Amino acid sequence: MPDPIRFSPTGPEGWLAAPDQPLDYAELLKGLPMGLDHAYFTRPEAALKAGIWRSGPYTERYEDYPVDEFMIVLDGEVTLEGDGFRDTYRKGDAFFVPKGFRGVWNQPVAMLKFYVIIG
Repeated sequence: MPDPIRFSPTGPEGWLAAPDQPLDYAELLKGLPMGLDHAYFTRPEAALKAGIWRSGPYTERYEDYPVDEFMIVLDGEVTLEGDGFRDTYRKGDAFFVPKGFRGVWNQPVAMLKFYVIIG
């Protein structure tokens, strides 16, 4: 039986100090997402991934967000904007982006988040 997993807001030992790497993105509008992702848990047969992620500023457009994703902002902020929708999420906020979301992810500052993805 699997044990519960503690998520550290600084990631695994040394993770916050590790060098940034290029991150995946959709249609890039501004900047270049550089950061790091660490999966604390994966269950491939359920297309489930949960972890911590960080990135510097960038802006991208999604025509069809590829996964369902729940996030908790640990630091920084992001504004999501779509047809008739605009909201900004900051440190301490939790939010969910449903698969198929169409809009813009505008991250004007570095961001750190916990996430759970179901793809």
